[in-house]
Amino acid sequence: MAGERSLPTPYAKESDRQVQQEQALSLRVKARDAGRRFWVRIATSRLQPQLRTLLSLIAPITTALLLIRWEYASFPLAIALHVALSLSLIPALFAASFARMSARDRLRLRAVGFRSMNSYPGVERILNTLDERRIRERVRVSCSILATVALASLWNLDAGETLSSLVLGACIALSVISAFNTQQLETSIPMRSNSFPLLSLHAPTLHDSTLDRVLSDLVGAHLDPETASHWDIWINSLIDDVRSDQTPESAVEHLLEAIHLEHLGLLDEEGLLSETRRVFKVSAIDGLFSSTSKFNMTTLRRLLAHTRAWQPGLFRLTDRLQDSVIRGDPSLTEESWRLDLDLPPRCGQGQGNLFVMIHNHSGKNQSIEVDILAAEGEPELQTLRVFTKSSDQPNSPIPLGNQRGELTESFGRLLADSTVLWIGLAWPDSISGPHPVQVTLRNEEGETIESIVVTTILSSGVQAESMGHRMADAASEVRRIALALAD
Repeated sequence: MAGERSLPTPYAKESDRQVQQEQALSLRVKARDAGRRFWVRIATSRLQPQLRTLLSLIAPITTALLLIRWEYASFPLAIALHVALSLSLIPALFAASFARMSARDRLRLRAVGFRSMNSYPGVERILNTLDERRIRERVRVSCSILATVALASLWNLDAGETLSSLVLGACIALSVISAFNTQQLETSIPMRSNSFPLLSLHAPTLHDSTLDRVLSDLVGAHLDPETASHWDIWINSLIDDVRSDQTPESAVEHLLEAIHLEHLGLLDEEGLLSETRRVFKVSAIDGLFSSTSKFNMTTLRRLLAHTRAWQPGLFRLTDRLQDSVIRGDPSLTEESWRLDLDLPPRCGQGQGNLFVMIHNHSGKNQSIEVDILAAEGEPELQTLRVFTKSSDQPNSPIPLGNQRGELTESFGRLLADSTVLWIGLAWPDSISGPHPVQVTLRNEEGETIESIVVTTILSSGVQAESMGHRMADAASEVRRIALALAD
């Protein structure tokens, strides 16, 4: 009898029970996501955000007028405004609750094989952000309802002057708390997108210092766990849809480069389609232009716009590179090495992202050292030893005209052959003011090839390129692109 028993196999590929659990969880995600879409649509419908903001500002004023015993102050009007405010906050509360439930279940689904989405960095941040929003929603609704009940009780009871003053003061305090939370919450409502609902909640935390495929690696670092898992699946599914001289990774990188050049106005729709056909087979073209595909031209534009809003520094580097290609800049066509870097002019909260782009036109592959000296930084000196491959040096400019394909090819080749470093810089919170950052490039013999010094202004406050602002800018940029493409 003992030999007929079957022991559990937790490391087996998949069991029927696991499949059923995944299917049940997937159905629950769809049900809760339907509730999220419904309540988000109501909470963000026309004039709803403005109405919540207006009522939250007027409600404490009407209560304050009752406290100072203004002759035109009215209990019924104050109660009516608080009731209207409480009712207007309910859709936002349900939207936050369903968003938290939907996100939690989404991130529990398995992505590829045995890997759960919880293995992707940034999961805890997303859930904590949604938890905080749900708590804030509950606080402002509770404060509004308590203030309404207190006003209604005071209106129906014959309270003394002292008790009335205390209750009205408490109502004002509750209304102010509700108004403060409204100002914080109405700046953005998460999970409004149906294509990438978690994207606006994700902030890049872990990333490689060296970007092998520049645009692909950068886009991948800014994807939320759910989108990142679908991105990996999509890349793997392209193995039979790319040309014989391409890999799925190189084809996607070429496509992102073409989309970026289209954004700059250097490629038109026909040129973009031509560049797509160069790396993808005909079987993949329909999927890239189909509205039912998870990743098509529309969604790739949105993801690239989202990444551009997060990391404008790298795109300033790529823009200078393509400008050098067009003008035939001597640093690109004559020098043996080209060093370019970008650091935000202001770094808020003692943090900043430094991007370094290096081109090796020396004629041989070699290892180099990059020293990054940040005055009073943490750490103050960083030394990276990286391998650079020799790239073909352009010998003449590529003027704009009918040679758009040549421009795309030259730009893509230079971007692929470049060595791009993404370095996070940090300073103590107590430090402010202008601080220099020096980047020095040395060859294998330790000789200095080039050195560049840039200055950034440190501030303890939140600046335009701080994490919170970049997250908001990225979310608004994605919505703007989505609306423009829909039109």
